[in-house]
Amino acid sequence: MRRRQTGGADQGEPAGPPLPDWAREMVVLGCHGGAGTTTLRVLLNTPWDLGAYSSDRGGIGAFGRPLVLVSRNSVASTARAAEVINVLEGDGIRPAALVVAADGAGPEPAESAARLGLVRDRVGLLVRFPFVPALRYVDAVEADRVKLPTRARRALDQIRNACHTAASETLTRQASG
Repeated sequence: MRRRQTGGADQGEPAGPPLPDWAREMVVLGCHGGAGTTTLRVLLNTPWDLGAYSSDRGGIGAFGRPLVLVSRNSVASTARAAEVINVLEGDGIRPAALVVAADGAGPEPAESAARLGLVRDRVGLLVRFPFVPALRYVDAVEADRVKLPTRARRALDQIRNACHTAASETLTRQASG
């Protein structure tokens, strides 16, 4: 898959001045193991996968790039996502997006939805990624071979837009001094 150098509609980025290559590359971090971090990294076509967060890991280095957190929508997973957001916030890091990947075709647990409502304002954008059964049958590194439903493609566009906005804001702050 070839990436446009100026951003634009094929990557789901809003119109505006082009971002430098480094600012278009988002960094993906799982809030826990099994969150779908590698799958999302492949679908977003970014080389930066930090794996799963661990409290003994030390600081999170996004290298100035937009940070995308990934979590499942289970009660335990959203509790962990809230913990990771607390740590990042303490380090002065605001994620561009929190992607909550559906763990199955059923409804999101009410406790998860409530917890996500509490952290929504502490991330750039809360994006719910729908359950895509076909992703269960391929290796994560081949996720880009799966024909995604419209809702999943729309979620990827939302993530890209949130990252574009976060990178633009960072560049504006850097330019103003």
